[in-house]
Amino acid sequence: MIAPVSWRLHPGLIACTMAAIRRTWAYRIRFVLWVVRMIAQLYLLRMIWMALYAGHDVVDGIPANMMVVYLTVAMLQEFLIQPLIVFEIEQRIMRGTVASDIVRPVGFMQQMLAYDLGGILGRVPVLLVAIPLSMVVGWLRLPPTPAAAAGYAVSLVLAYLISLMIWLVVGMGGFWMTSTQGLRFLLSTIQSFLAGAVVPLWFLPDVLRTVLQLLPFQGMAFLPLSIFVGQATGIDILVALGIQLFWVVVLALMAAFVWRRAQWKLVVQGG
Repeated sequence: MIAPVSWRLHPGLIACTMAAIRRTWAYRIRFVLWVVRMIAQLYLLRMIWMALYAGHDVVDGIPANMMVVYLTVAMLQEFLIQPLIVFEIEQRIMRGTVASDIVRPVGFMQQMLAYDLGGILGRVPVLLVAIPLSMVVGWLRLPPTPAAAAGYAVSLVLAYLISLMIWLVVGMGGFWMTSTQGLRFLLSTIQSFLAGAVVPLWFLPDVLRTVLQLLPFQGMAFLPLSIFVGQATGIDILVALGIQLFWVVVLALMAAFVWRRAQWKLVVQGG
């Protein structure tokens, strides 16, 4: 019998979260490599965009220093909130342990979410080292106003939930495909562009920008980053948060539907 969904805090969920934190820090050398990689990527992106600005202080109304801050926060944010739930689900499906995971007292989805939260908490210390360095390499600064800071904090949570739901659906695709590696590779390759993390939607052609604004991906990067750098102000912040919240609800409903179908698929596969 499959355990019903319950959001009551269970000691097993705490154990899953702690296990994910310990796993993140199992190889300490990764700490150094993560920091070096982020700072190197940030420096290269800064050089590329400064070359694209070609000595101009402002392009299409976007100051060069704002663009560098945008890219810096995009990189740090992506590192922090990137969900690993898709890898966890895929590994359990491939190892065949998913059947026993589902019938445990703690629901399977709750287990996966607890592991993902642990991964985020395990990456926080890396940011504590990377942020001061980013202030030098990427001109990182605080949001321009208290409203922008508060709006970004809420938007960051919503961005994580959008990303989480998208990758959760991809991970559950493994119940049909067994391996989601190909789908993961495709989505991870284009995700940063679709989300506006590499090229902000400001600089895209009108038609392409309109198409991307109809998709949930902008809620993962472009909308929160626009709030952080002060490009979205006043009512625009509330509109951005409303768009993100809409996609959180839609994607959560989609994930719930796929999960119900996935459980039926598992029962059929098991006879």
